[in-house]
Amino acid sequence: MAALGRRYGRVVVRAGGNPSRGGLQTGIGSLDALFPEAGLPRGRLSWIRGESGAGNFDLGLALLARLSLALPVAVVDFDHRVDPGDVADYGGELGHCWVVRPRTLEQGWAAARSLLKAGVEFCLLQAAKWPPVGRAIPALLLAALEEGSGVAVMGGGLTVPLEVGGRLSVELSCRRVGWSMAHGDVAGVLIHLLVARSRMSPSGRGCELRIDFPRPYPRTAGIVDLGMLSSSGLSDSNPWTTPLAVAER
Repeated sequence: MAALGRRYGRVVVRAGGNPSRGGLQTGIGSLDALFPEAGLPRGRLSWIRGESGAGNFDLGLALLARLSLALPVAVVDFDHRVDPGDVADYGGELGHCWVVRPRTLEQGWAAARSLLKAGVEFCLLQAAKWPPVGRAIPALLLAALEEGSGVAVMGGGLTVPLEVGGRLSVELSCRRVGWSMAHGDVAGVLIHLLVARSRMSPSGRGCELRIDFPRPYPRTAGIVDLGMLSSSGLSDSNPWTTPLAVAER
């Protein structure tokens, strides 16, 4: 056990039979339903992957803003793309939100670990690409997650280093399938989220979400639940995906 702990991190071996801590509920019914604990898995590291323009960046911001209304949250912005005003525009509470712009990769991972140990309940690690990291870095982050009940989510990129991928609890694939239009302008993005891999439940389930942008029109910004996806790839509960409502750029 000591050798396993030194090689893979001290949380790799743990006692069985611990009661579930329950998931961190986002209030988005279809999104929460993708996880067996009815919410983002606590004490674990998850990943929302997607190429540039897939909608995962806006999903991360909107989710961060939504959770900040009741919880301490943080975003580690490796690419320096996030502006605190973006979180505020999505209706977030900036008094509950920390935005970290690290100078180096190691500083970013260390900041996420420190914030989770300090009591942050949701930490978003945002990057378009994920460079290689040392084996100890994800192990230390998982140790911090295990000590509390926080949630860490990596957002962006199409690949992750092997040292990180082996420690992921859930991998969600984000794909843009259309745009929401208003007065001839793009007012939001329509995305499909699919469970690509999971250590907790079977993969393949998915949901459909619309992210309403804060601009250009004064409508309610944030995440709109459009229901679970059927095997055909269409929403079971909402006929929003019609030619009149979706327009490709």
